[in-house]
Amino acid sequence: MKTIAISTASESLDAPVEGLFGRARFFILADPDTLEWEAMDNLSNISGNRLIGIMTAQTLVRRNIHTVMTGKCGSKAFAELKAAGVQVILDTKGTVRQALERFRLGDFSPATGPNVSEARA
Repeated sequence: MKTIAISTASESLDAPVEGLFGRARFFILADPDTLEWEAMDNLSNISGNRLIGIMTAQTLVRRNIHTVMTGKCGSKAFAELKAAGVQVILDTKGTVRQALERFRLGDFSPATGPNVSEARA
């Protein structure tokens, strides 16, 4: 199963994609082939005051995520994901359901680097 993680603020496929990877309250973990999904609470990672993006990336890697879809991702989290072989798709907009459908259709390009400075991440 190839599982993707989509950052969001709530536990719904109809919620908008969250703009900042590490600060996402939830991630929808979905199998694009079967459309089975579950919400992963990210509160324990965003409650800390340092290394939020790295901690979030490590949590997703432990969940065997193949791809992450989000709005923006800083360099440290991006490097953590790439080192683990996780594909990152940035500038994702719309709802989680729309992002999942775009993924299923192959309408995306994996990122080659982060798209936000650490000062804003």
